[in-house]
Amino acid sequence: LLLSSLVFPRLIRRFGLRITLRVFPTLLLIANLVAFVALPGNLAVLFTCLSILKAITYSIHDPAKEILYIPTSNAIKFKSKLWIDVVGDRVAKAIGSSINHMSSNVRRSIRVASAPSLLTAAALWYTCYRVGTQFEDLVATKTVVGVDDEPFRSHEALLDDNSERGNGPDGLASVELTAI
Repeated sequence: LLLSSLVFPRLIRRFGLRITLRVFPTLLLIANLVAFVALPGNLAVLFTCLSILKAITYSIHDPAKEILYIPTSNAIKFKSKLWIDVVGDRVAKAIGSSINHMSSNVRRSIRVASAPSLLTAAALWYTCYRVGTQFEDLVATKTVVGVDDEPFRSHEALLDDNSERGNGPDGLASVELTAI
């Protein structure tokens, strides 16, 4: 609660979204190095790192990630949130579960999970770096991702087009509303 209400707004105001997005991946890389290299097998350290990372995820990273949707159209926002929040989360949980299943004890877990965990943390850091830079470019140029170049077409215009193409007497065979 304190991180969400006090730290996140100050991070955004002082450093901007580009740097705020990199807070979680940076801490994730540090936690991976501590948990797998400096103090491997220490459950107290692992528990502390996971607790801190969970707090940072919900209070700083997720709100910063939601800000990224501002320069997108509603259609793109809907589609990307579906893939990220539904498909991506479940695939990531399935991969994590299979890694846990492969490692039956703590020593084996360190051997099995350290490389994928470090690679994932590094990939997330790079992704946050690139996305933050692209977000700032989009905001600076006032570009909205996913806005069609052609003007909005009314429902009636779509019906007229479909009727002319012979899609049936009511023209409803292939009507798609592209913008609302």
